[in-house]
Amino acid sequence: MHSRICTLMNCAVVTGSLAVMAAFSGAAQAQGLVAEPAPKWTALFDRTSGWTGADGIYAIPLSGYDVPGGDGAANAKTLIVFSDTFVGEVNEKGERLGGTTLVNNTAALLTGAQPTEDRIRFFVRNDANGKPRALAIPDTPNSNPDDWYWFQDGVSINGTVHVFALRMKTGNGGEFNFAVAGVARLHAPANSSDPLRDMTQEDAPLFFHPEDGRGELIFGTSFMVNTEEAGSPNPDGYVYIYGTQNDAYSKKLLAARVTPDQFTDYTAWRYWDGSAWVEQLENAAPLTGRVSSELSVSPLPSGRFICVFQADALGKEVGVRFGDSPIGPWGPMQRVYPCPESDRDPDIFVYNAKAHPHLSRPGKLLISYNVNTFDFWDHFAFADIYRPRFIWLSIE
Repeated sequence: MHSRICTLMNCAVVTGSLAVMAAFSGAAQAQGLVAEPAPKWTALFDRTSGWTGADGIYAIPLSGYDVPGGDGAANAKTLIVFSDTFVGEVNEKGERLGGTTLVNNTAALLTGAQPTEDRIRFFVRNDANGKPRALAIPDTPNSNPDDWYWFQDGVSINGTVHVFALRMKTGNGGEFNFAVAGVARLHAPANSSDPLRDMTQEDAPLFFHPEDGRGELIFGTSFMVNTEEAGSPNPDGYVYIYGTQNDAYSKKLLAARVTPDQFTDYTAWRYWDGSAWVEQLENAAPLTGRVSSELSVSPLPSGRFICVFQADALGKEVGVRFGDSPIGPWGPMQRVYPCPESDRDPDIFVYNAKAHPHLSRPGKLLISYNVNTFDFWDHFAFADIYRPRFIWLSIE
């Protein structure tokens, strides 16, 4: 078992006897942007049986329509994908019980655009012995037996849902003992009642390790379908694919684009090199910096675009930048919400904020972020740590 949670990955037996931490509420304001907790969305993922906590959380509209309140929103389906996930039972004290396991990825299917408990279904696979396992296990020509997947963003195009995943391997030690080995595309019918059950996996040429001192280049971090069919207010007919350049202690935003009809033809993808769209991924140039491993870029009704991320990768605040086009230029970072969880315990950290436009409201953007701890055993004593938190960001 491998995980970003900590280096003690092989433990599956849960102990602990401490009480659950109290919840926080509050609001923040930055240059006219008001953010406040979205408690109903946070409560939707406060679960005590089966799926009991995860990180990641990308929400993919299976209709392909990615703006609030449209395309039959009351019955529209959303595929939600998670990375490392606890599966088991939580008692009334908020403690994880014996037999809890940690798997590398899971998913959920939400019907409608409201945080209603009886409208969401979680999916966890079992192995031949009936034990929980990852929803997707690497099975491509480039994968190795000990690799695992962490889900990235995805997109639904012409009846097929495409989920991109980082293929991970064990790292060289330390608190974050993992490394990226490659990227894969997982695809399946978008109308499936059991997401990704019939998925097909393939390696995707979206990972590059430069030899010139730059950090790794990775694409698939976020998708923005800037088309009329997706509901974009200023469509140009392209699917934008965002990624990161992972320099030491710094993550920088990258961009590629392709038309929907050529989405699966990687030779048709073009990468922004700072002045033009070019064929070579290795020539991709940063659009802006101080972003996080997971993020989002979304169009706004005003014609601008918003990039949502965790400030400085693992900073305590949710950050945003506004741009005049899908590739910017991007304005200064605005810190819109101080995540309170890490103030309660120095071992707790927050990360990977991103927006979910089609689950939002007109004038209010729904944003999630992940919460984790460097103290692995606290996950057992305090089951509420490792669950996504949600906020609303009011935008004029």
